[in-house]
Order: sequence, then structure tokens, then C-alpha cells
Amino acid sequence: MALHPFGVDHPAMSERGLHRIEDDISETWLEDWAGAGLGELEAYLAKHAEFLRFVERLDTAQPTE
Repeated sequence: MALHPFGVDHPAMSERGLHRIEDDISETWLEDWAGAGLGELEAYLAKHAEFLRFVERLDTAQPTE
């Protein structure tokens, strides 16, 4: 496997790239971390809500016996 100096060199690695210590000690690191986490949580919940709407449409489309 070829190593990439500034990219992902393994399929299981994060797509976010290199981790810089300056990011951890910046004044906004907590807000940045929380914002990224909330963004991912919102995306997950949106996918879950869409799946629930899909299941509800299937339930209402099935004829009752």
C-alpha cells in the first residue's frame, strides 16, 4: 500500500486528514469539536427520520385484511 503524505493511506482512516496539535490548543477547539459532532448527529438523525417516513409510507400503503 502506498503511503500518502497528506491524505488517507488506509481505508479505515478518517477522511479528515492529518491531525494538527495547533487545532487542539486553539481558543475555539471546543466549539469546533462540538460543532462537528452536532453536525454529524444532525445528519444521522435526519437519515433516521427519513427511514421512519419510508416505513410509515409502507405501512399505510399495505392493504388491511
